[in-house]
Amino acid sequence: MLTTRARRMIALALLLAATAAAAWVITGVLLRAPADQEATDGREPGAPAVSMRESVVQHSQQGQPSWRLNIDEIQITGGGQAVAAAGLREGLVYDEGKPVVRISAGEATYNTGDKSFEVTGGVRVVSHRGAIITTAKVQWRPETQTLHCPGEVTMRAEGITLRTESMDMIVPQDLVRAPGRVQLRTGDGQLTGRELTYQLDTGAYHLRSIQAVFTVESAREELERLR
Repeated sequence: MLTTRARRMIALALLLAATAAAAWVITGVLLRAPADQEATDGREPGAPAVSMRESVVQHSQQGQPSWRLNIDEIQITGGGQAVAAAGLREGLVYDEGKPVVRISAGEATYNTGDKSFEVTGGVRVVSHRGAIITTAKVQWRPETQTLHCPGEVTMRAEGITLRTESMDMIVPQDLVRAPGRVQLRTGDGQLTGRELTYQLDTGAYHLRSIQAVFTVESAREELERLR
């Protein structure tokens, strides 16, 4: 039978052994940490730092929503400065807290610095006024609350179809502007001109340097009116 002194000696020996084992484990973790960090830092340039599925990116101003992107997958790169989204399920632009524009596209990129975003790939923009815009790329410019279409774009609204090379939709004003050459087709014929302004809420438009081609029926009606 072990004496009290012997039991104390055995307990002390076990305590020392456990302490040494714990110190070895902590040392091993600390020594491995830089290697793990090096593996993270050594990822390929441009590889996402964070990737998440089925996410929402949104921005608000003065307590009211400004825009919202519902996406399938988001990748955060560039130190968190840029957020890339694959599979944009729906984008919403708000005016006075209400959604007034819906956007669908293949991909989206959000800049956390200036709160702008860009959508690309089969972009379709639908205004609450009924106008439908199709193009390859659209950029949101928060300082002017404008959707900018930098390339070839088609817009269809009630009774008209227009095509141009660059166009802006100023959301709070329900206004579309196209500074370059515009082809505008109506039920009466086709107009070609420059510097289009089109009011989405009323359908009124203004076009400079107009060249007009009327349908036969429209031309006949105009001649009868002038007689």
